[in-house]
Amino acid sequence: DRMVGNRICRQVPWKEGEEARELLRRWENSETGYPWIDAIMAQLRTEGWLHHLARHSAACFLTRGDLWVHWMHGRDVFDKYLIDADWSLNNANWMWLSCSSYFYQYFRCYSPVAFGKKYDKEGKYVRHYVPALKNMPAKYIFEPWTAPLSVQQQAGCVIGKDFHAPNV
Repeated sequence: DRMVGNRICRQVPWKEGEEARELLRRWENSETGYPWIDAIMAQLRTEGWLHHLARHSAACFLTRGDLWVHWMHGRDVFDKYLIDADWSLNNANWMWLSCSSYFYQYFRCYSPVAFGKKYDKEGKYVRHYVPALKNMPAKYIFEPWTAPLSVQQQAGCVIGKDFHAPNV
């Protein structure tokens, strides 16, 4: 249940201090600016459950995929909200998905944009859990910051005002 002092864990130089705390806070509170990740975290907080691939996406984004925040912080957030939380499985999954243990050379990274596009082409999941984006055209739902300002205004969701700009 820990990385430091654990002989089967790779010692990853995770971000620390205020930067890590702020990235973690934004991730937990659906403020990353990535609709797919923000929807996942909103579902976790409101329902206490996530599909296993959503769990993978959120874990990868927090750790080795984008934010480089220690997996133990993500584990603690999942443990706080998941109704099916299991200490052993939660720790093992976070070690695995962060590549801290088991699969050190696990090259699959879940894109916070492409993964949602592949499995939720119209953005129904995002629209449900991120109401600010409910009127965003499907073309831009996973990357709303790429929409022209006129499209953002028409959708009632200006990036940086009505929805967070991406944090990485």
